[in-house]
Amino acid sequence: MVMRILTKDENQAIKEEIDTLDSNIETVANILANDKNLPYLTGINAEKLLSTFIKIKNHLLDKNANVNNKLVIIQKLPLLYLQIHKIGVSNDNN
Repeated sequence: MVMRILTKDENQAIKEEIDTLDSNIETVANILANDKNLPYLTGINAEKLLSTFIKIKNHLLDKNANVNNKLVIIQKLPLLYLQIHKIGVSNDNN
């Protein structure tokens, strides 16, 4: 099996997505750490989201991971990022 090499643009896209993931990991972690009135289910969902972000980041950093899988994941991440807003909205409703 021949491994495909990332193009310069693909490599840059992955690096930028890792930076975005870092920012979003920090955002969700801050919600969990600083909001003492966070509803239980919202907290559970925030923890799952945080765990998912970390797994994705680790996958993107994995040198042995399939390049095509990385690119597919990157395309779908904006939908996952929208979940951060839902955590905030759920918390605002209390």
